Amino acid sequence: MGFEADHYPGSIYLYAASLENPQDFQPSFHLNVDSRLSWLMLDDELAKHSGTLLKAEQDSNAPL
Repeated sequence: MGFEADHYPGSIYLYAASLENPQDFQPSFHLNVDSRLSWLMLDDELAKHSGTLLKAEQDSNAPL
């Protein structure tokens, strides 16, 4: 399962959970953290962006 988006032309995004071996793919950042569920705690050192990749450079990377 995945998606294409008009604002990422030429790219296809796959959900790691839909892969046969999702543990083989390590995340390198978090997106849309401002809209995460209130009980979801992101307790790692990965960059955290409040929105999508389109605005990631303007977003804060401060830990939540």
